[in-house]
Amino acid sequence: MAFSCVTRDLISVLALILLSFTPFSSSFSPRDKVTIGVLAQLCAKPPIYNHFCAGWLAPDPETFNLDISGLVDLVLQKTQLFAYKNLAMMKGLVRTTNDPRLKVPYTTCVTGYESAIKAIEGAQTFATSKSYKLASQAASKSFDSISSCEADLKGQQNVPAYVPQRNLMYGRMCTVDSVFSSVLSS
Repeated sequence: MAFSCVTRDLISVLALILLSFTPFSSSFSPRDKVTIGVLAQLCAKPPIYNHFCAGWLAPDPETFNLDISGLVDLVLQKTQLFAYKNLAMMKGLVRTTNDPRLKVPYTTCVTGYESAIKAIEGAQTFATSKSYKLASQAASKSFDSISSCEADLKGQQNVPAYVPQRNLMYGRMCTVDSVFSSVLSS
């Protein structure tokens, strides 16, 4: 476990170092091969949180066997899987909470993640049909779908620390999805 964290951190640092020496491309093609330099360029695009993006994708060996179109598909799949896990987590919290004040916010989160999953599935459909602008918009919609969840949980007592962290991670994933898709729409 500790080795994988060290490896992930090392790859993230290497990606950031490479970024400082890699000239920025003004445009990307769906068929461009994903290299550490291309990934670093993509992860540096605002409003992506660079450290998250590089740390999320660089350790996955599949990342560097893809072209950018395949990378968009990969990030959408990973985001969808994480959304399903968060949905299951929220449903579990609705069932098991002992705090009656949290029942409604958790239920809002269940509804939000159900909408988020529909939107991210839409993004996958658009990306498959090479409608990258629509894929980007759907990924943004997926991110927006959990905003009520985040708002309802903010300031609440007894919310496990991992819940807002997982919402934050999901939001960052959606941002990566949206930006990577939009790169191919221009």
